[in-house]
This record gives sequence, C-alpha cells and structure tokens, in this order.
Amino acid sequence: MKNALKWIGIVLGGLVGLLVLVAIGLVIYGQVSFKRTYANRPLYPITADTSPEGITRGKYLMENVMICYEACHSEFGKPWVGGYEKVQDGPISAVFAVPNITQDMETGLGGWSDAEIARAIREGIDKDGVSLMIMPSSSYHALSDADVAAVVGYLRGLEPVRNEVPPLQVNTVGKVFNALGMFGPSPVGEPYSAPQVAPPPGTVEYGAYLVSLGDCRGCHGPDLAGGPTPFAMEGPLPANLTPAGELPTWTEADFITAVRTGEVPSGTFLTDGMPHYNMTDEDLAAIFKYLQTLPPVVPEG
Repeated sequence: MKNALKWIGIVLGGLVGLLVLVAIGLVIYGQVSFKRTYANRPLYPITADTSPEGITRGKYLMENVMICYEACHSEFGKPWVGGYEKVQDGPISAVFAVPNITQDMETGLGGWSDAEIARAIREGIDKDGVSLMIMPSSSYHALSDADVAAVVGYLRGLEPVRNEVPPLQVNTVGKVFNALGMFGPSPVGEPYSAPQVAPPPGTVEYGAYLVSLGDCRGCHGPDLAGGPTPFAMEGPLPANLTPAGELPTWTEADFITAVRTGEVPSGTFLTDGMPHYNMTDEDLAAIFKYLQTLPPVVPEG
C-alpha cells in the first residue's frame, strides 16, 4: 500500500512538474513572439500612386473595401489620427493602441518611405522591422502592387496631425494567447519576390480578392462558415456565408442591400458588429458570385 501511494505521489509530482515546465515554456514563447523583430527584412519596391486616379482608388479601398476608417483608425477621435483604449477581458488586460496614419513626421507616417508603408499594410511589419499587432495584414497580403500603391498614395494626401499614441501593451496571459493564435492569424506574411496583380474585375477570382481585402474571415472564420469565434461579444454569431447558410435564398440585390445597409430580406437588420461596405454594385456582385462557389460548411457548436 505504501509503495502504491509512493508511486502515485511520484506520478502526480511529475505531472505537476511537467505542467509547470509547460507554463514556463508558454510564457517564454509568448514573450519571444510578441512584437518580434525581423532583422534585414527585404523591402519590396513600391512607389505611391499620387495620380488623381490612384488617390481615388486608394480612398475607395481604404474607406469602402478595407474599411480602415470605420473599423479602427478613426474610432478614437479625428479621422486617421489613431488612439488607444484600456481593455480588460477576464485574465487578459491590454492597452489597445491604433497608430496615427496621417502624414505627421513624428507621430504618424510622414517619416516612412512608400515601401515601408506598403510593407506594414501587406506584411504586418513596421518601419523598424517589428511585427505589428491586431493588424489584418494576413488579409491585406493579397493586395496587388497597383492597389497598395494607390492606398499609399491616398495616405500621402492626408493632412498631418500630431497625435502621439502609446505602444500596444498586453499582459503575460494575453501574450501567450496571442502566440497560440487565439487572436487570429499572425499579421506577418511572406516577403514578396514577384509582382502582385489583382484578378480581372467582375470575376469570381476578383470576388475572392475583395473578400480577403474586406477581412471577412476575421469574423466569419477561415472557411466563411460563421459560428462562434474566440472572445466574441454577446449577441448573434457571425453568419454562415457558404451555401449551407441563408445566402442561397437571397438574390444578388438582397445581398447588395444587406452588405450596404444591414437590412436583410426578412426586413430585420444585421448586428451592429457587421460593418457597412459601401462598395460598387459590380464589386458586391463579384463577392456574391464568389460566395456561391464555396463548398457548403456547417459550423460546429
């Protein structure tokens, strides 16, 4: 009996020791992964498109497709100047900071090169080679060279506004969750080695391109089947956008109205968590066409 108890104690002690080692390993992994620096990261050559057509295209992409204005960078005050907010969600605490992306030389992007801005958008890495946080660059990695040049061109035209934003801060638990991918995919993408070209407008492939730029998977999941998401707020779950959801019963016009205004065919409205994408009819039709080609997926849970 004593031998049995001895061995049980040894096993339990070993398990506790193993758990402690795993916890320490996770803490170290979280610290190392947080805002990792990528030394000697190559800069893909991009020159801002400041032509009238380029600025118009960049404005459309940022405000209507990528919705940078509505989603983040103008949430805390004046347009594009960024801001911060203290967040507490269970064991996770953070200072959620959104950078100033006006042309201010000291607190904005005025001192960045065109290629550095493009890299931050598409590859999730800042001017100093440090990985960004809470930035959907994994979705923007699809941006074509012409479109990212247009976005940079639009940003170059923003009035410089001085607004110093504190760096994003996350406690130890939050860093571990981030390292494990609980906050979504890493913003850091592979460096570019060849020109990136957008598909022809109006095609299924262009619809897929717009779905990526709109960061639809950030809410509706990798397979766009909706359902529960990590740290989701209370309320309706993100809709299933595959043919297993309600979209097969909608017309193209229904879809366009829902995405633009939030009103669905039943006369009700989508949750406030769903942004309004004021895209052109052609672009929304391409997205609708693409969604119809997805395999039907029923989310778990």
